Amino acid sequence: MLPALAPRRASLPSCLALACSLAASCAPPDVFPLGSDEYDDKAVAETPASYLLDALGEDSGTLGELVGREPDAFAFGGAPNPTELLTSTSALDDARGTTGTSAMRVLSYNVALLDAQIFWVIPYKRTPTLDERRDVIPELVFATGADVIGLQEVWRQQDVDAFLARAETDGYRGFVHERNEGNDGVMVFVREDKIAGDATLADHHVYLSQDGLENFPGPGIRRGWMEVAFTHVDVGPVRVFNTHMQAFPESWQGRMLQGRELGIAARTHSTAEELVIVTGDLNAGPYYQEATWQPPEGEQQTEWFHNAMSYPLLLAYGDLVDAAVMGRPAERAASDVTRGDTVVNDASTSTEIPGAAEGWCDETPNDTFTATDCNRLYFLQYAGTEYPARLDHVHVRDRPDLSVTGSWVRFTGKRRFTNVDIEPSDHYGVEVELRLATVQ
Repeated sequence: MLPALAPRRASLPSCLALACSLAASCAPPDVFPLGSDEYDDKAVAETPASYLLDALGEDSGTLGELVGREPDAFAFGGAPNPTELLTSTSALDDARGTTGTSAMRVLSYNVALLDAQIFWVIPYKRTPTLDERRDVIPELVFATGADVIGLQEVWRQQDVDAFLARAETDGYRGFVHERNEGNDGVMVFVREDKIAGDATLADHHVYLSQDGLENFPGPGIRRGWMEVAFTHVDVGPVRVFNTHMQAFPESWQGRMLQGRELGIAARTHSTAEELVIVTGDLNAGPYYQEATWQPPEGEQQTEWFHNAMSYPLLLAYGDLVDAAVMGRPAERAASDVTRGDTVVNDASTSTEIPGAAEGWCDETPNDTFTATDCNRLYFLQYAGTEYPARLDHVHVRDRPDLSVTGSWVRFTGKRRFTNVDIEPSDHYGVEVELRLATVQ
């Protein structure tokens, strides 16, 4: 087995703590101060986040109050359980017809091309088989033929250039923002033959709330989102938001704030006529069966219920629905919960057996989780350190002519890289097929 990298929760050495104050002084402007958005006053009970109230044993409150609450003021009486939301989302388009509609496929994929350096020269973290995988992944991604592709973890310029070159060969237009002030690793691609007229990089935004140590004196990472606007030849105007939110379980509150920021942008930067698509690695899943997790090393983690809050808050602030869930068959509508309830947390076996129990990976189809120890590349890096979960998402703004004819977890198969059979990335991808009214 290849040597494991540092656990996902590891941070830079404590000697760099001075950077916290430096990062705070260089924080991006707060474009959506708490209380400035009309949805801050919206009752939680009237939004997709309503089930959080049940978990907290509460019956009222606004979205703004929930987001702005002090960290120690969350007292969960049980797991936030999104079963009802997932079930209703899956059924949302069941009665909608597809006559006169056109298909549009969207892919979100974290490609794990992490080659991070401190001060651009000191090695920090590098995913295994990087050199071999980076030569193959662009071809795999564009071979899907998806209309819109949102990628995360395209960190290095050589990989940006490789994707742009392959995109041109395969008939895609690529979008990447200037990274002079920090790198969030995100790119968007749109099929050239699906673009009518102009396609623009409409905006790029750095999240106000994030771990400043990731940027300086760390490896230059600044989390954010990019926004691409274009007109699709079959379905009309489209606006795509692609993001990679803050990592590490303990950063749950930052992800809540990032979910609010992105949700507001998706709602307010778009017109009613535009199809709004949000892709990305949100670094949080919809459900965790327990608040605690015991990693192989270190103290027990106790705030996993908190990690489940950013998912519904993004949906609530953005007027979004989960397209991957809309595309599920009814019997798997709530698989985040049903599969999540089978997860095994056994620190004594988790570094030796993927999934911590013999047969668990074989019995758990790759139809829900996108970050899991059943992925060998993920296991080599993070074995036993986190809950398996669906971290990667495609969300859309609902409209009467929208249906989702299918959703799939992609790139789950292993390939031969050097001397090991391994997946192309430590994440699986998410693909959905939308159908929308054909423009005249």
